[in-house]
Amino acid sequence: MHRFFVTTSLLASAWLGSPHPGLAQGTIASYRPDTPIVMFTRWFPEYCPLDIDGDASPELTFSYSFQFLGVRSEGVNRLLILPSPPPNVGGPVAALAPGSPIGNSSESDVLRWYAGTELSPFQTLVRCTDRCSGAFLGQHAYMGVEFQRAGSTHYGWVLLYVAPDYPAGQIEAWAWEMRSGVPILAGAVPEPSTWSLLIGGGVLMVLLRKKRSERKG
Repeated sequence: MHRFFVTTSLLASAWLGSPHPGLAQGTIASYRPDTPIVMFTRWFPEYCPLDIDGDASPELTFSYSFQFLGVRSEGVNRLLILPSPPPNVGGPVAALAPGSPIGNSSESDVLRWYAGTELSPFQTLVRCTDRCSGAFLGQHAYMGVEFQRAGSTHYGWVLLYVAPDYPAGQIEAWAWEMRSGVPILAGAVPEPSTWSLLIGGGVLMVLLRKKRSERKG
């Protein structure tokens, strides 16, 4: 019971103090829910689908239990992972820092795009047996996603927070690049439109004029 309250308190405080994505990049669709999507249970596996592009077909499905928090890419969609050494298959999901490029060229000596298999569909965010391990353990970080939309490849990110001592976490925000095949930076959000800047400037001018009039009066 004590761990339950500690974990839920950590998730709540993490939401209040979480970093807001601040990198601006054009042609991006992003979403940040009013409250985070919490993934926590003290019992057996539960599942949380995530529809990144809003087409009513989830690109990802998260799974969480008292021992495991992981994610599965649906269909031919792929995740950026830290590949386990052979003969193991798959690997833990890579925890990306803000500004990390997510795209066709993201693969490196330590990163791979991976779609999962029937034998290993869920890739690890956190696993707890005698102790907890996983790249996301106890931190805010981004995961990189490659998904198919209307026959075209798109890239996106999901911002997660994971508890430091239990397989629990929360989905805080996500975004995707609407141009086919174009990379996205982890944490990138839509650029403010010209109209919103003009409207904001107009409101500011009205307030300043009102203040000046009050001082003169």
